[in-house]
Amino acid sequence: MFGPNLEALLPHLRAFARSLCGDVTLADDLVQDTCLKAWDAQDTYDPQKGELKPWLFRILRNEYYMRQRRSWRSVQTEASMIEASLVSECGLEASADLSRMMKAIFSLNDDQRDAFILIVAAGFTYDEAGEVCGCAAGTIKSRVSRARELVLAWYNSNAQIPCRAQGRSNGAGCSAPIDLVFQHIESIKCQERAA
Repeated sequence: MFGPNLEALLPHLRAFARSLCGDVTLADDLVQDTCLKAWDAQDTYDPQKGELKPWLFRILRNEYYMRQRRSWRSVQTEASMIEASLVSECGLEASADLSRMMKAIFSLNDDQRDAFILIVAAGFTYDEAGEVCGCAAGTIKSRVSRARELVLAWYNSNAQIPCRAQGRSNGAGCSAPIDLVFQHIESIKCQERAA
């Protein structure tokens, strides 16, 4: 029973991993490591204490931050990152708006960004997001509220959106992650079709 339930949650895990790191390859590695760890620890999972989805998301989130802590010494520059920094955004207004909104989201601090993505993009309840982030539902509500205010203020201002230098090794928060938004939208559509 554990295996099929884990397999059913793979699209959700992939979407969350991609929103955390902004890199498809790294996201797939994170999901694979999460599945391996969950499989090894399936005896410790207690369905009476909560659903499988928040438990898996918590493992994934912890794996992501563990990798971030380990990789602070190495700096990798990918061709796509260099290309994104050299190529200017296209002149389409909708594309520019979307890029600006995503840049604002990725400029949030890690706690606010994670809460915002779990609630707004992944469709978690506040309680489920609290389980994933290891805090109370009220804390998640507060983080999401503050995140919305900051994102809207940055998005609506004419000033340059601050670019977070910490917390992202690949610079995804400083480029135009339009593909990430489309992946979120596609994952939400898949969830709606499955329901």
